[in-house]
This record gives sequence, C-alpha cells and structure tokens, in this order.
Amino acid sequence: MNLYSWLQGHAKERPGKVAIRFRDQEITFRELYRLTDALGTALRGAGVNRDDHVTLMLPNVPEFVLTYMATIGIGAVVTPINPSYTSRELKHILGDSDSRVLVIEQSNRDTYDDIAAECPQKAVITTGPGGSFPEWVTGSGSGIVEDRGRDDVAVMIYSSGLTGYPMGAMLTQGNLDHNSDLLRLCMEADDTDTTLTLIPCFHSFSASVNMLSMLRYGGTIYLMKKLDFRELRHALTDGGVTAICAVPTLFYGLVHHPDLSDIDYAAVRTLIAGGSALSVEVYDAFKEKFHTDIRQGYGITEASPVCSVNRKNRPIKPTSIGQTVPGVAARVQDDEGNILGPGQTGELLFKGPNIMKGYYRREQETRDIIRDGWLHTGDLGYTDEEGYIFITGYKKDMVITSGFNVYSREVTNVLNSLPGIRDSAIIGEPDLMRGAIIKAFVVSDGAELTEDDVKKFARRQLATFKTPRKVLFVPKIPRDGKGRVLFDLLREAP
Repeated sequence: MNLYSWLQGHAKERPGKVAIRFRDQEITFRELYRLTDALGTALRGAGVNRDDHVTLMLPNVPEFVLTYMATIGIGAVVTPINPSYTSRELKHILGDSDSRVLVIEQSNRDTYDDIAAECPQKAVITTGPGGSFPEWVTGSGSGIVEDRGRDDVAVMIYSSGLTGYPMGAMLTQGNLDHNSDLLRLCMEADDTDTTLTLIPCFHSFSASVNMLSMLRYGGTIYLMKKLDFRELRHALTDGGVTAICAVPTLFYGLVHHPDLSDIDYAAVRTLIAGGSALSVEVYDAFKEKFHTDIRQGYGITEASPVCSVNRKNRPIKPTSIGQTVPGVAARVQDDEGNILGPGQTGELLFKGPNIMKGYYRREQETRDIIRDGWLHTGDLGYTDEEGYIFITGYKKDMVITSGFNVYSREVTNVLNSLPGIRDSAIIGEPDLMRGAIIKAFVVSDGAELTEDDVKKFARRQLATFKTPRKVLFVPKIPRDGKGRVLFDLLREAP
C-alpha cells in the first residue's frame, strides 16, 4: 500500500475535480497528481531514497500538500514542523531526524542559514516569491509510487510525549490510513465535502482530519495560510465549506468577531473542536448564536492523532471528548496499573491501529509510553457508563495553548540558560480564547533583569506559542523533597 495511490485513483476517476483551493488558486486532482509526480521524481534525482527524511517547514500553502504527498509517494518520510520555530529548534530537529532535504519559505530562509554549516542538507527548496520550488515541479514525472507496508513509516512528527524534550513520533502508512477515514466513519463525510483547513497542516490533527481525509475521499481542501477574517467570511459563505475541524480558539472567534455574526452554518455538516479543551462557555455561545452543535474530540500526536469524538447521530455530551473511534479501545488506569471503572479518575490509555510505531531512535522512551500495546497519554480522566470520556487534568507537566502542547521542561531549560536566572517554572493561566496562556515564574540571582528581558530572550530561542506571555519574579520556586514543583503553591503567588 501507499497513501499516494489515492492521488493516482482520483486523477483517473475525477481529474477535473478541485482538490485544493487556496486564495484565487484552484488545483484539480489531475494537476495535483502531475505536480507531485514531477516533484517526487526530482527528489529521487536529488538522492532522496526510501526512508530518507524530508523536513517540511511550511504554513498552509499548496506546496505543503505537494511535498507531503510526493515524499510519501517515493517511500520517504515527511517531517513537518512549525514554520515559527527558531534556528535553535530547527537545528535540533534536522540533526535528530537525520534530515536530507529541507523545504522552507524563502522569506524564512534565514532561520536555516544561521545553522546551515551544522545541519547540511542534500537540497534546500524554497517556496514563495523568489523561491526555487517551481524548478522542482517543471520536469516530467516517472510514476513515483513506491510500494509500502502498513507498518512502514510515512510521517514523523516531533512531540515531547512524557519526557519534555522533542522526539520524532513515527506514524506509519497504516496509522494514517486509519485516521484519514474517521470523518466518514464518525461524521458521514464523503467526496462532496470541503474542509476549512485553517489550523496548520504540520499539526497532526489538521493533517489527518482536514488534509488526508479529503485526499482519500476525493473532496476539497480549502487552505488558509493564516487567520484573515475577510477571507474566512468568504470561505464560510461562498467557499463551499462543509466541515470545520479546528481548535476552540477559532470557534471563539466565530462567535465574537463582528464580521462573522451573521454566518449561516446550514451547509456545514461537520463541526469538530480538538487540540485543547472546548470550554462550556464557547460551546453554549456558539449553539445559542448559530443553533448548531460543536462536537468535541480528542487526539494525541502519538496516536496519529484522533482517539475519540462525539460522533454524528449519537447524543452529544459537550464536556466530554466523546467515545472512542472505530478500532480504538480506551481504559483508565491508576499509578499501580489497576484498571478503573466508570467514574474513577486515572490516566487515559488507548490501543488500536492509530498508535505510532515509536519514537525515532528512542527505544527506552518508546517502551515508557507504549506498554503491551497501550499508549500512556499522560492525560487524566474518566469514562461514564456509556463509554464517553472526560478529561480532568494532566499527569504530564505541560500547558496547552491554542491547541499546541508546551512542555515545561523545554521552556524552563531555555529560561534557566539566561544569565541572571537561577530557577524557573511555568503554569497555564486560564484564557477563554486560547484555553491558557503561559505564565513564567523566575528566580533572579540578583541581576537587574526585567520582564521584557526574559520575554525577549525566550522569543529568540522558542517558537512564539512557547514564549511566556507573563513573567513574575519570585523569591523561590516551591518544590517537594524530590525537586518537583508544587504547582498549587506556585499558583498562589501574586
């Protein structure tokens, strides 16, 4: 099998159907197949072989979809990453993943140039004005599809799991084949659907639910590079959008932005919130204003990512992340390994065809998170008598902001490297729009540091979403005898 074979089929069966809509540009399945075939052939010619890693550092633009599918087609592995990453973060991933090729926007090229000598690539392909990407898709294709097994790795997404440092989660052809079909199985989607693809496709949620589902069914991907309310209004009124699968932040904006107050969602058959918790306030406000329900779901990168959702034609429990998707089992377990019954809170575990192969070159970390086939999520929750799952907190030390996981260890390691900071910790401060914002507590060793100094330093080392929005100087970080932060005491700090 190879996920790329979907494009071969659609190019024959529905060649004139629009596969990608982006601003004023439309790409049919015939053209999508031609472009990916040409790109895959060119990548092979540049020395990209089976199982080599291609790093994809792009926002939601057509070149993302083209490179993603061409790479899979030739049997190589896509490593999609956030284009807002700093040179420090990019350097780690290029080195750790054994990357061979980097695809990056020309306007963002400096991020790589600063570390190029330490992370040489066989090729650096740039997109946008002045970029080299057009040169890679002008040649003739040779029929690129490489036969792969279900257990062969197709995509590697960097996640910090339970460790606090980024590792490559290896998602297989079988993993993504399973997750790409969930819109049909759980929401009755088909080739007449168009997904509003606003949340980034480097995020596993958007890649599986918005992008791969439409490439599988022969539907349309409505790509948006960034949040623009004028374009969003057009997409929702005239763009043919039938499915919105996004983070709660977007639904908050749909409720509160004045330019979107009169939108009619009658043609939108699927509304799913994932990536972070959907607050009752946002759910109720959306339902009251637009007379339709948002169905909350749950995923984790290591599970490709979708594990559960409030399915269509089943009762919605707004505060629940729904029931498990087809083929996936869930259970709740305490710290001693005892399986807990309905209403009892413990760690959520999942098992099924969506669970990753493991972390790249991290055997011990893989064994720590996958035991007897069960993925230990680090999330706390319980199930009810009907199998609906409810999240109550996190066992792992992290903050979820606007759908992105931010792990405390990575942020505090950066903060503690700033001369003048002796210790630090972060928490998530509740925020209705983002779910939470990052608040840092720092202990100075007497240096004349300001809040602005700390923020500026963090911004140079960390992606924007990981950077603390608030910094509070404190005399000490409260810890227990094992050095663990006492977060309840920390939250009481003024």
